[in-house]
Amino acid sequence: MSIDAPVQNAFRHFAGRIALIDGGRRWTFAELERLVNSVAGGLSQALRPGSRVGLFMKNRAEYLVLQLALERAGLVRVPLNALYTAHEVEKIVADCEATAVFCDDACEAKVKGLDQSALWLCNVEGSASGGPEWETLTRAPAQASSGLDDLDALGSINYTSGSSGQPKGVMLTHRNWRSVTKNMLIDRDIRGSDRLAHIGPLSHASGTYFTPFLLRGATNIIVNGNWQQLLATIEHEKVTAFSCVPTVLTRILNSPDIERHDTTSLRWIGYGAEAIQPTTLDKAVKRWGPILTHNYGLTEAMMTCTRLGADDHFEARPDGSRMLRHGCIGSPYTFVDIVLRAPDGAPVKDGDTGEITIRAEHIMQGYWKRPKETADVLKDGWLWSGDLARVGGDGLIYLVGRSKEMLISGGFNIYPREIESCLSGCPGVEEAAVIGMPDREFGEIAVAFVVASSGHAATASTCEAHCKPILGFRTPKRWHFLAALPRTGNGKVDKAALKNQLSHEAIGS
Repeated sequence: MSIDAPVQNAFRHFAGRIALIDGGRRWTFAELERLVNSVAGGLSQALRPGSRVGLFMKNRAEYLVLQLALERAGLVRVPLNALYTAHEVEKIVADCEATAVFCDDACEAKVKGLDQSALWLCNVEGSASGGPEWETLTRAPAQASSGLDDLDALGSINYTSGSSGQPKGVMLTHRNWRSVTKNMLIDRDIRGSDRLAHIGPLSHASGTYFTPFLLRGATNIIVNGNWQQLLATIEHEKVTAFSCVPTVLTRILNSPDIERHDTTSLRWIGYGAEAIQPTTLDKAVKRWGPILTHNYGLTEAMMTCTRLGADDHFEARPDGSRMLRHGCIGSPYTFVDIVLRAPDGAPVKDGDTGEITIRAEHIMQGYWKRPKETADVLKDGWLWSGDLARVGGDGLIYLVGRSKEMLISGGFNIYPREIESCLSGCPGVEEAAVIGMPDREFGEIAVAFVVASSGHAATASTCEAHCKPILGFRTPKRWHFLAALPRTGNGKVDKAALKNQLSHEAIGS
């Protein structure tokens, strides 16, 4: 079986259905097949198998067409977040030795400075240099068959955020990606009648959902612009599903526009990448009911590690009522092994904190040209995630934080995620982030960065009064109040930027 046989089968089986929508542009499965096969044919003529190809553009149909065409042509996809700076793109393109980069008008200015002496630079909305233009690719003779059956060949290099330094390229094979797709189709409620809206970057989690929904015969819908346009799209296109980071969900639920649009078509909302604020989870359940699914994964074990289904969000109380679980990432996917371990590798007891280690068919092959870093996290077939968690009395996994984020204050271990979870329940707090900083008396102290809810005035006094009865000595000793938390390109809180802010303050003092 060729590496793209499942997609080709879906193209033919669902030929007359609408496969992809991008604004006023629509493609049936048959039309999308013809377009993908033509682009794949053009790529095969221009590039040697195994060449690395960067995709640097905002969410648009061409990104997904290229995602499929590169697989069919035996080329290696290198997703580049549209929010990356020119410097970040230059580093990644050089590191993976890309021979082609596809961009759009919105990102073209950031790639003008790349060394184009041996680089094919193609704007899908305009001209190209070093290779065919996009319009030429779309009219190229179709590649009748990929002829590629090596599932262990490299399929993509997905770069980590690089918040701790130089981004690392995570190598994922076609077998890795097929395993991700299988996991989703087995354990997630994906239906042929679904209409999935893509609002997160296609270069990250959102693009990972594309193939499983395509294989079911569902419709993928690109939301042009940002989350503000999602509500209108849900109403107009009768969207049934979407996924996003919790920050975006918070903004959607707090938007005044939410009352002006019909969102009753929704039956499934996915979220992940960071902790969800309890207030956001409460609001979402009250508005839409039990339709949320939490997904835990990481770039090195893409997407499908654990999931917390809609019903598992609720814990039964002795009186028969139900309460929402917070901070829970659920249980492993069917074909995933997870063990929480102490630093010496021994499994920890239920209730104790340990590092999440993962064994599954979809874990990475390693970091691109970084054997030492690879050996640090891949040990005896297990991926050491760097995430700390515990197993609760209900048998589910609760995330505590990152091992590198743990701080020791006065001889006690403090996990920032636990403080953040507590603060998110404080009246007047919309979101919060906690980091450690050196301290002469305690060794380290917890520092909180807080964003107040609209119309509220959170203060250090109100936050301390809420936290101390719950956290005790773990209560932050310093407070900063911001209009918004800094974010990385994939929407996560940029704690490196917060640490940098503290460093500048220390220097200034």
